[in-house]
Amino acid sequence: MNFIRSVGEQWKKSEFAEKIASVLETEVRHLFCGATNIMAVANLIAAMSYYGLDDEFLEESLDDAHMLIILFDCFRLLVVKQIEHDKLNQAEHLIIQIAKHYASKTYASETELGYTAELKLFQEHISALCQKLEKLQSLRRSQYRSMGRNI
Repeated sequence: MNFIRSVGEQWKKSEFAEKIASVLETEVRHLFCGATNIMAVANLIAAMSYYGLDDEFLEESLDDAHMLIILFDCFRLLVVKQIEHDKLNQAEHLIIQIAKHYASKTYASETELGYTAELKLFQEHISALCQKLEKLQSLRRSQYRSMGRNI
């Protein structure tokens, strides 16, 4: 019985990834000019953010507010990975860029899920973490470049 339930959950996760891919196709297609395709990124987003969502959520369309919430979870995980390991693959870098894109949008209307305060907080967190991450990356690059000069 657990096997059947597990297969069902994987099926729902793949449907969720397809919904994410269709949104990314229309919203940020210009970011996918490299080797990583939209479906690979959508599968990674679904794997990081899917946690047994109810069927009603899966039936709804994903608007910008939903995407920001989904990407915020992924973004935080990837920031931690970047800080601890300093290595992200291309799909993970794309997720960070996509999260920045959704964080730069305006969510002024109350129709966007009905809670704009949380969305603005997510936007502020993403923006602040991006700035800190960029500083960390430039510091690591300068340390890496100066390693050869100190010998």
